[in-house]
Amino acid sequence: MRCAICRNGNTADGRVTIVLDKEQTILVFKDVPAQVCDNCGEEYLSAKTNKELLELANDAIKRGISLELLKYAA
Repeated sequence: MRCAICRNGNTADGRVTIVLDKEQTILVFKDVPAQVCDNCGEEYLSAKTNKELLELANDAIKRGISLELLKYAA
């Protein structure tokens, strides 16, 4: 896929770290599958991965988590 940000690079499968900051909860997810631009480094998550991360974030908020580091398991 051509990068929508820089319009010069192409994306390839990769793994990234995602930080979510919501309602005083900070979650760091390591090893998240993504498409990564080979030119600018922009990261693209699939709709499925994005939905899973948001569900995990909402669960952490309900549990009262302030800061958590997780390895993403897909």
